[in-house]
Amino acid sequence: MRIDNSMNLNAMVATQVQVADNAQTIANVANSIPDSQNQEVTQELIDAITSQIPNTIAYSANANAIETQNETSSMLLNIKA
Repeated sequence: MRIDNSMNLNAMVATQVQVADNAQTIANVANSIPDSQNQEVTQELIDAITSQIPNTIAYSANANAIETQNETSSMLLNIKA
């Protein structure tokens, strides 16, 4: 039995790219007003921040799936030995 982690790793990379894009959007919004004391929270900033929540959850879920697959593989190898 072969357990392939490539799908989970690809999903984690895709999630990482989405988080990086969202971080860039947040940085662009934050840098659009030169005086940081006069910055207001805009709906675009709020949307960019909240859109990262599902990406973070997906990244964590994929990491847990890889960990579970590795533990399962280890147990199967121990049983076979």
